[in-house]
Amino acid sequence: MQEENNNIENNEEIAESKIIENTEGNDNEQGNVIESKRYSIPYEMFGKAYDVFQKKYIYPRNLFMCGMLLIVAIGNIINIIIGNSSTMGYLLVAACAALAAINLYNPKKVKKNLMEQVKGIENDVYTLDVLNERLVIGTVLEPPVEGENEPEEYEKVFGENVRSEEIEKSDIYVNNSLRVTERADFFLVYIKKSMFYVIPKSAFTEDEIRKFAMYFSERLGKYFVCEADR
Repeated sequence: MQEENNNIENNEEIAESKIIENTEGNDNEQGNVIESKRYSIPYEMFGKAYDVFQKKYIYPRNLFMCGMLLIVAIGNIINIIIGNSSTMGYLLVAACAALAAINLYNPKKVKKNLMEQVKGIENDVYTLDVLNERLVIGTVLEPPVEGENEPEEYEKVFGENVRSEEIEKSDIYVNNSLRVTERADFFLVYIKKSMFYVIPKSAFTEDEIRKFAMYFSERLGKYFVCEADR
């Protein structure tokens, strides 16, 4: 019985030790920030970055679709010329041509609409924390307009009227779903089929830029593309 109690105590100590280790590991992960920055994205830079994004990830797919549609259209045109097609052939040619035009026009339309929206947020402030295995990008939320929100009860009691800054954060894990392109004045960070981020180089020193590029190169390999001369 004594031996059984000793085993139970030992197991409890081991379990407690593991919990402490895990907690400390999480704390270290949270605190292990390699670099921390704040920045804004100029309107013109966002436009340039979106052009890079479209050329790399949107236009290749759209051009492939256009090519397939044109092949179908040409096939039907040949059938029409040699007399092996009916009215349906004319409709298919028209439909393929229209879809090909839409595939070419849509990216331009999307960019135009997006740039209209960006006009109102080019002065927004973002935060960047670089950790070992992930980036944490946050949006600094504007403080409430004076008189817009009623003060909390404790603020009335203690006379405190200062609100802490609010930051809405997103975790970006540096793994094989991430694509990063370095350009002359920014890093384009793209999460496959999700969204992309623009990180201006103006937020870094020259030495920090080299370290940041090396950070991506070591973790992403071929998925990091350096085009710093462009």
